Amino acid sequence: MRKFNKALHAGKLITALLISLQFLSGCILYPSLEKPALPPSQKEETTPALLITDSITLETPVIQTGKLFTPIGLLQGESLAIHSSPAANAPIIGSIPATSINIKISGEPQIDEKTTWIMADYNQVQGWVDLNNLAIHEGELPEELIALGQLVLDNLQAYDYNLLVDLIHPDHCLRFSPYSYLSENNLIFCPEQLRDLVSSDEKYVWGEYDGTGNLIFMIFPEYHQNFVYDSNYIKPEIIGFNVEVSSGNAINNIAGVYPGGVMIEYYFSGFDPKYGGLDWRSIRLVFIHDNLTWYLVAIIHGEWTI
Repeated sequence: MRKFNKALHAGKLITALLISLQFLSGCILYPSLEKPALPPSQKEETTPALLITDSITLETPVIQTGKLFTPIGLLQGESLAIHSSPAANAPIIGSIPATSINIKISGEPQIDEKTTWIMADYNQVQGWVDLNNLAIHEGELPEELIALGQLVLDNLQAYDYNLLVDLIHPDHCLRFSPYSYLSENNLIFCPEQLRDLVSSDEKYVWGEYDGTGNLIFMIFPEYHQNFVYDSNYIKPEIIGFNVEVSSGNAINNIAGVYPGGVMIEYYFSGFDPKYGGLDWRSIRLVFIHDNLTWYLVAIIHGEWTI
């Protein structure tokens, strides 16, 4: 069993996100090209709720010509319906499985009271799909890994780590990193420890806040809310299938720590236009293949750092 350092001083929390993305007449309004204001370097020092049940997120993914898309926000085994016209009651002429990739879209979005529709082309079927259930993807991975990533996200959203215990490597265990660069000081928990961690009131030092050096000193449920599922990652803007899609000056050293490891990154390019994209967020899940089985070995939080 691994031992972990405890701290005596509490750190302050990085300022909570402000989210305001506007969607008007089928066009995304992008941040100003002027020099952006810097996002707050610390969250407000508040006591977060212990469970994540909902999260503010983008209403629609960014539409970019020539990009390929993948379904998001679907339950395990669900498919994205393809309709004959841009209406929920229109006949369904096809479906897109949740693990599909390389979906092409075309035309202008059509908006009704509840849904933004876009024309999609999948498996030689063209029709209208809910744009809110599509995200840009970069790179490709086997369906089993895409499904595994979706399963992990579903359980992180529900704060149900018990279902993830069997996915954790018995020797490498599960690393938690509050920032993109993996450090030897990251906390690592093995399966038997994780079961107790989720309800523990013991505080740990998870690292240091970027920009201040204050200790990230909190119980696990607080860490989960601030540095694991801090955005609605089941509906990201972009997904990187073993491709780094986030931006920043932190070094991605996953390959050095986990040779042969595979990463899936779920990414938002930003929420408040006044920050010019400096308020981006992501979560990276790292898997390794051992004994014919894929294991989860790291959960990495990504955000802008100084």
